[in-house]
Amino acid sequence: MSFFKQDQIEVSETWLELQLSRPHSSLSWAVVGGGYLTTNKVYWLKVSNADLGSEIIPEEFYRNRLVAKGEKDEALGFMTSASLLDYSVSEKNLDGLHVRSVVTVGLGNAVRVGNRPKQNKKIGTINILVQTSEALTFSASIEAISIAAEARTLAVLESKIQIQNENNFATGTGTDCIGIISPHGTNGIDYVGKHTIFGHLIGATSYEAVTQGILKWKNARHIAYPRSSNI
Repeated sequence: MSFFKQDQIEVSETWLELQLSRPHSSLSWAVVGGGYLTTNKVYWLKVSNADLGSEIIPEEFYRNRLVAKGEKDEALGFMTSASLLDYSVSEKNLDGLHVRSVVTVGLGNAVRVGNRPKQNKKIGTINILVQTSEALTFSASIEAISIAAEARTLAVLESKIQIQNENNFATGTGTDCIGIISPHGTNGIDYVGKHTIFGHLIGATSYEAVTQGILKWKNARHIAYPRSSNI
């Protein structure tokens, strides 16, 4: 049985929603609720190219959609073109500590870190939400994001997504986003490096959920796995 069973996940073609049973501290660069805030709701909104024209402000667009949905409280909001119905979850525990990673994967916008920016008409994003059972300090939340990013990069490299017109593999997409949430509290854990249990659990769940998401994305497009493929 899931440790996070009271934090319900609901999904439709347009919205993926995580309703938290108590307030959580959140650190991210998400479209809505980016930065450091306290919230008890996390959303993913599915969009298309037609939704986001050159004159559209993504945050304003997103907040208007939340208002139309009836949401009035501050929330953490990811945006994606990936199928929400194909979201992936990995949950692991060790020595009484629990971590869950919830991921949506689209790779149409795949890039290699350090490459020069260029226009890409295709959209696709890897969104990672990591939830911990214990409170984390601000500095520990930053470290958790670093570990989740490393896990994401490893999963994408192992998937061997080849960049179009280049003899290199992608390391992620141009619009990836990672969020860390932990129960709001004053006595947070202040270190979650890879030599710690939490560091292990954050890395393992992020890697597993992203790997599962990539496989679902490839299968939906009938792309062989794990062979190379042009985006």
